[in-house]
Amino acid sequence: MSEIEIIKIIFGVFLTLGGILLIFLAFKFLYKYLIQEKRCTSKTEGVIKRYSFVSNGGLHLPIVYYEVDGKEYKVKGPEYKWIIEKTVSTPFNENKIDYKENNQNITINRSMNSFAGISKDPIREMYPINSKIDVFYDPNNPKLAYVLRYCNMKSFFWMMLISGIVILIIDILILICL
Repeated sequence: MSEIEIIKIIFGVFLTLGGILLIFLAFKFLYKYLIQEKRCTSKTEGVIKRYSFVSNGGLHLPIVYYEVDGKEYKVKGPEYKWIIEKTVSTPFNENKIDYKENNQNITINRSMNSFAGISKDPIREMYPINSKIDVFYDPNNPKLAYVLRYCNMKSFFWMMLISGIVILIIDILILICL
């Protein structure tokens, strides 16, 4: 086996793994956005009990608990398609935060003191603990749900899926043509 063939095999294996990983991640984390809009037709009221440990674009989203047919479920949200954050930090600024929620986007403007800059998470002000919020769920599968409004992130699913498929096609072409 020549060095070129060994390099092609190793490169091919990594491309294959990368393509398969992208396809797997698309279905694992983003497929729900394709089906939520049509299936989540029932509405109930949920309670915000805590916030996510992992930040989503710098925000810790609420974890909402809701009950369907005597069984408790939880969902993270409301989700945002885009989180736009602008921070100005100088030694003479006051620590203040302004935020504006616009449909599926949130814009956060922070003004911070560079010596002692402390900033609150605006989500905790908008959605305090123990507050009630609307949850839309699938009556056939109550675990499939979203909070307050549907967040259209179908394009992210399609981008990730198509990228994985293109990587696999490139891998096959490289193995065949070279």
